[in-house]
Amino acid sequence: MTSLSPSLPIEGQAQGLPVNIEHFRRGMRRLTGAVNLVTTMHRDQPHGLTATAVCSLSGQPPRLLACVNVAGKTFDYILQSRRMGVSVLAYRHLDLAKAFANMVDIGREKRFSDAAWAWTDTGAPVLSDALVAFDCVVDELFVTPSHGVIIGEIKQVRFGPEGDPLLYNEGVFTTLRATP
Repeated sequence: MTSLSPSLPIEGQAQGLPVNIEHFRRGMRRLTGAVNLVTTMHRDQPHGLTATAVCSLSGQPPRLLACVNVAGKTFDYILQSRRMGVSVLAYRHLDLAKAFANMVDIGREKRFSDAAWAWTDTGAPVLSDALVAFDCVVDELFVTPSHGVIIGEIKQVRFGPEGDPLLYNEGVFTTLRATP
C-alpha cells in the first residue's frame, strides 16, 4: 500500500489550486447537474426558475433540497407561499429550461403558456410531461448571502413519460442515454 504525501502529487493528478472565484466557477462547471424547474404560485400567478442545485435529502420523511437565488422573485414567492413544485426535465424540455433561466427572452407569461402544466394538491404548478415532478411544502429554509437552501417535504410524486434527462455541464445543456 502506498502512502500519500500532501506535498507529492500522484502522477497524472491535477495540482490543487487556491480557492478563488475563478477556480470555484471552473470547478462547479464540471459538476454535472440535472436540470429542474422550481415553481410556485403567488397571487394566483405561477412563477419559476431553472435550477440544477436540487437533490434528494431523505426518504423518511420524503424530502428534497433546492437552492434558489435570493435575488430573484421566485425565492420571495416560495418564502411567502411555503409551497413549491420541482419538475425534473428531459432533453425534450431544452427550450423551456432556457426560457426559465432567462437565456431567451419570451416573457414570464409565455413560459407558462407554452407548456402543459398540472396543479398539485398544494397549488404549486408542475410540468405535466416532466420525467418526474414533486409537490412540496417548505419544511425548513436557510438563507445564505446569495441563496436560500429550501428543504421541501414531498407531498406528492407525479411520473411523466420517460426520456433522456436534461443535464447541465461546462456551461451547456446536454444529455446522456442509458445503455442496455
